[in-house]
Amino acid sequence: MCFEETVKCSLRKSLNIVKMYEWLLDLYVLDFFVDDHWSKLPLSWQEVFQDMNPQSIGALISGKHINHMLPLSFLALIKSVAALSLPRKRQCELESKILNSNDASGLPKLKNLFLKHVKLKKRHEISVMADIVKMTGSEVDCDAVVDFGSGLGHLVRMLAYKHEFHAAGIECQTQLTEEARKLDLELEYTAKKHLDGESVAKLRQPSHFNITLSSINQLDQMPLPETMQHYGLVGLHPCGDLGPLLLKHFVNSKNVKFICVVGCCYMKLTCGSSGYPMSSYVATLDSGLSFVSREIACHAIEVYCERLIKGDYEDLKVHAYRSALERILLANDPKLKHAPVRSIKHTNSLSFKQYCHLATEKLNINLPTAHAWARGEADLEQWRRVVTVYSLRLALAPLVETVILLDRVLYVLEHGLSCTIHPVFDPKISPRNHIIIAKRK
Repeated sequence: MCFEETVKCSLRKSLNIVKMYEWLLDLYVLDFFVDDHWSKLPLSWQEVFQDMNPQSIGALISGKHINHMLPLSFLALIKSVAALSLPRKRQCELESKILNSNDASGLPKLKNLFLKHVKLKKRHEISVMADIVKMTGSEVDCDAVVDFGSGLGHLVRMLAYKHEFHAAGIECQTQLTEEARKLDLELEYTAKKHLDGESVAKLRQPSHFNITLSSINQLDQMPLPETMQHYGLVGLHPCGDLGPLLLKHFVNSKNVKFICVVGCCYMKLTCGSSGYPMSSYVATLDSGLSFVSREIACHAIEVYCERLIKGDYEDLKVHAYRSALERILLANDPKLKHAPVRSIKHTNSLSFKQYCHLATEKLNINLPTAHAWARGEADLEQWRRVVTVYSLRLALAPLVETVILLDRVLYVLEHGLSCTIHPVFDPKISPRNHIIIAKRK
């Protein structure tokens, strides 16, 4: 079976599971008490999970063995998700390929400068991403790259100064672009202290542009310099429809030699048109994904499960606090459904009444009577059930993400271009860790 047919088969099977358990994916945590989510679980699941502690649930979702008799329907679900979901652990084969293709040059004396002003998570992401872009560019003989959503320019700066790409960063916020230019000049000022005049003269300064993208036509009209008539596209966690937009530009423009894109913010996709589905095949299937299912697909499953296993879950009670508050808000005024309350971190010293006052202080509403407080306190006694239902939904999240990402891969394959997908970041540091790499030779 060819790769394209394998992807189609995986998508078809994955969507069958997603549709079968759509009722579980759509149990939004805010509505736990309002809609009585616990009662929506099969009775056999209720019997098992009502007495299971969070540590065991974390171990179960992580794929570890636990000493509990589990319903066959749930075992089948967990095994299916594990079999069909894209692997999330980094692949040694790809890492070796990157190491072999990228030489040890790239201004070693300036290594630390590229990571200055960069937080730990971003350091990890831009270092790995830059190496992959360097490898991919070398494979298709392309030395120019355009980074979309470039922010402060950390990635595009590394691609230009270290990996010697003709590089441009596209950012919609003017302030970020201005800061990026300042950081370029700061790096060059420091570089002059460590490099000879000839090396400084060879430095390739990145370009920065302010563009708000809304259509594929804008990409063909970008004011790129002569050195960038052919280029690669880079998207490190582009939000919502931007990822699909970049893939469409790659497919439609022969000037684009490759693309390296890591998805994010699936809940902001425009479903049914430009964002999802992208492939013709998935469009023929029952492929709809709700906002709630796409939103949970962006959550950090490894870190969450690790916390449960370690017993570090006391602050997860805040989900029960918010769900109990939702019932109070709706009783007060149905128009307050899913009102944007203030985010409050849970502490053991925080009472439910204190939480409600802090969370609703900007809503300018009258809080309830003693009877409502008593009901809220009773709801909080079920906080473990809230955590359990959220955890069961999270177990399905990797499969939803798999559907979205494989749909993008298939879109490229349907246009006769090569495309692969790999887990490249440490999922505990950067949960959205799959990169789609496509090339035009």
